[in-house]
Amino acid sequence: MNWGYKILVVIIIFIAGMGTMVTIAMKQKNEMEDDQYYVKELKHQNLIDAEKNLNKLGEKLSILDTNNLLRLTIPHSTITNISNGKIDFLRPSDQTKDLTIAMSMDDQGEQFISKKNLVRGLYNIKVSWQSQGVAYYTERSIFIN
Repeated sequence: MNWGYKILVVIIIFIAGMGTMVTIAMKQKNEMEDDQYYVKELKHQNLIDAEKNLNKLGEKLSILDTNNLLRLTIPHSTITNISNGKIDFLRPSDQTKDLTIAMSMDDQGEQFISKKNLVRGLYNIKVSWQSQGVAYYTERSIFIN
């Protein structure tokens, strides 16, 4: 086999490889984490301010993963007059597994969330609420077992 045929074989292998890569890339799902991403981006400064409000408290929000429950605890100074509270569980790999729960804290500032509606894997958790007219917000990542 002379060098002309070798070049032809290399070109054919290259074209076949590129075609395979294009086919694989076209079959992949590329979802945005949130359908309303661009609309929410315009309101992002409000989230930054709400996160600063939470950081000023010194106490932090905690999420503890137990066997069948997640225990969410907010700072004690924000327990009174909670309004507009929600907890978003966003699954980066599959948007259909996202879950939103209304915040309903007990007197200790805790809420227990059942893991039966959550599948095993990584979730980005976004918690937002208002207490006495002040907005609070935080984001965490957690791996659900």
